[in-house]
This record gives sequence, C-alpha cells and structure tokens, in this order.
Amino acid sequence: MELYIKAARMLAVIVGSLAAGYLTRRSGHLPAERSGPITRSTLAYLQPIPLVLMIWGLEAPVWQTSLLPILGGALVVLMWPVGWAGARLLQLDARATGSFIISAMFSNVGLTYGAFVCYVLLGEVGATLGVIYCASFSPLLYSVGFFIGRHYGKEAGQSLGAVITDTWREPHTRNPLLGFLIGAVLYLAHVPRPEFVAPLLDLLIPGSTALFLFAIGLSLSLTSVVRHHRECLALGIVKFVVSPAIMLGLVWLMGLVGETHHTIRQVLFIESATPVAIMALIVPQLFDLDKDQANACWLTTNLAAIGLAYFVLRIAAGL
Repeated sequence: MELYIKAARMLAVIVGSLAAGYLTRRSGHLPAERSGPITRSTLAYLQPIPLVLMIWGLEAPVWQTSLLPILGGALVVLMWPVGWAGARLLQLDARATGSFIISAMFSNVGLTYGAFVCYVLLGEVGATLGVIYCASFSPLLYSVGFFIGRHYGKEAGQSLGAVITDTWREPHTRNPLLGFLIGAVLYLAHVPRPEFVAPLLDLLIPGSTALFLFAIGLSLSLTSVVRHHRECLALGIVKFVVSPAIMLGLVWLMGLVGETHHTIRQVLFIESATPVAIMALIVPQLFDLDKDQANACWLTTNLAAIGLAYFVLRIAAGL
C-alpha cells in the first residue's frame, strides 16, 4: 500500500506540474519561450545534486540483477537505428528526426509506469528490479541522447569533436555528467553517505521533476496530436511491438530461459513495453528539435500505455 501511495504522489507531481505549466502559459503569465531556459537552469544547477547523492548511495547488485541495466541500456542503443529508420520512412526533416529517435530510444521505465507495473505483477521484488533496470537510463540520456540532440538540432552538422567540446563547455550538459562522476568517485572510495541524504532526496527528486514538467507544460500543445498523427501511430508501434520483440530476442540470446530466470524475464518484458519518457521531452527543449512532435508522441503513447497495461501484465505473467 505504501508503494501505491508513492506512485500516486509521483503521478500527482507529473499531472500537477504539467497542468500548472500549461495553465500558466494559457493565462498569459509566462510565454512558451521560457520553457527552454527553465529546463537548462534545472539541468545545470539542481539536477546534478541528486545525481551525486543517488550514485553515492548505490548498493552493489548481485550478478542476476546486474543484467537488468545492461540489457536496458542495450535496448536503448538498439532503438536508435529503429527510430532513424522510422523517421526515414515518414520522411521527417532533421529536427523532427531527432525528436523521433529520442522518443523511440527513451521510455517511461521508472515508478511512474514501468517499475510500477512490475510491482503490480511481482510485488516489492518487481518494483526493486524495475528501479535497478533504470540505472543505465540517465547515463545514456546525458551522453548518447544529448549527442543525438546536438546532431539533429541547432548544432546540426558539427563534428564529433565539436559536439564533445560543447557538451563539456555548456553547464546544462556538463554538470549532470560531473554529478555522475563525483557520485561514482564517492561510491568507489567507500565514503559513508550521511543519513540526512535520504530525506533530502525526497525533496530534490520530486522538486527537479516538477520543474522539468512545468517547463514542458509551458510548451505543451494538445492539438499537436492531430498534426502529428502519423508519427504518433508509428511510435506506438515502435514502443509496444518492436521494442518488446527486440527485448525478447535479447532474452533468448542471453539464455535467460527456464524457471530460474522467470522473474528477470517478466521485468525485462514489462520495461521494454513502456511509453515515451518524460525526459524525451526535455532533449528537444534543449537542442531546438521538434517539440510539437515530441509532445504529441509523449501524450499519445502514455495514454495508450494505460489501456494496454492489462495485456502487458497478461503476457508477462505467462513468460
């Protein structure tokens, strides 16, 4: 029951922050153009703090659970060419291609959807394994995701060296990576993490999420679904058909068959059949990709995921 309450609170943060941003723009108090600066400031000066503290407090996983973030990261990378191929078939321009690829790669795997569905099926063990699956998400977002954003966005045409240089020069892309590095150093050095950190994270994590979502709400367009119905349909197929099919192939290649790996298999399938991530809306904000398309695909896949949740659970239960 406690996990249900936490999930409800997280959903309240998501819906409330998005609505607050949307209504703030509609009322004329802030223009949509403020969305980008708010996102960049949050990434540069707030997000690195919880990143340091979370990495610092990691517990070493056993080998079975260590497969989860590895395969999760592999799926993110494999969805890169899938997203690129889908964009080519839809004949999208560069900015729309970047948004489509990012949306295809990064999914809502946390407690706001994926890990919570794991909990519904498997209880607390499922939620824990679902959260561990997410471990590779942020490093790939801040590295590969930001690289794709720069490549297709306002810095399109830059060389790889220029992209790397700019990534480390600008605070909104450099500071989150520094947060990971500092947290990893503290973790590997076995420096004890103070006890007050846990309650502090309870404020920092929802606080930074709320700011991100408020910024997204400022530029959210409900009519964008009509304009981008082709991309929304294509991405739905990518998220709920292609992605789980690829993950089941990885499961077979890794030999995760039989009763011994039953739970791992279920978690991997559930997490692979998840909608577009909230963070996939932030990359277009940062790098001037097609924000309208990203908003439409996020909205439609997340609504579709609610309707498909029962079928995802039924399939997972039989694996």
